[in-house]
Amino acid sequence: MFVQIKNNNRKVIVKKIYLIMMFIIFTTSSFADGHKGKIDLKGFIVGDNKFLTDNEGNFLTFTYDGVGGLMAVEGTTFMDNASQYCLGAGTIPGKGFEMGHCKINQMDGDTIFTYYEIPLGDSMNGTFKCLGGTGKYKGIECSGSTGYTPINSAQENKFASSIYFKGEYSLMK
Repeated sequence: MFVQIKNNNRKVIVKKIYLIMMFIIFTTSSFADGHKGKIDLKGFIVGDNKFLTDNEGNFLTFTYDGVGGLMAVEGTTFMDNASQYCLGAGTIPGKGFEMGHCKINQMDGDTIFTYYEIPLGDSMNGTFKCLGGTGKYKGIECSGSTGYTPINSAQENKFASSIYFKGEYSLMK
């Protein structure tokens, strides 16, 4: 029942099996290593803001900086349980954009940096994009929608908002 294989044929068969295994490993790892995916984050931010008004009390501009946390939702894992630090500014409600930058950190210290723009007076319909990253996020590209809903802050003179980021990312190493 068993077929005898000569020693030379055995080496050829082993080499072929080795090459097939290497092909399988490299092709599956290039597709299954998480270099592309969806972003679906929800969280909060709390911080300080400053307002500039004219002599009549009319609002002119604002700045803020805040920290918060993010969780991946809807079956995604990108940047799950991350912290963030954001700086932003805006001017004249309804006539411009709020814009700023965020640094989003994971527990292992790997970070992404984002830029966002949100129409003043329409806080749930902004856009964001990645500017770069460190560690496993070096070379990241991402974009999508972002926004926030103000909530009552538990501490006086602080702002608080629930936030979201939804989009796609890719890592080409």
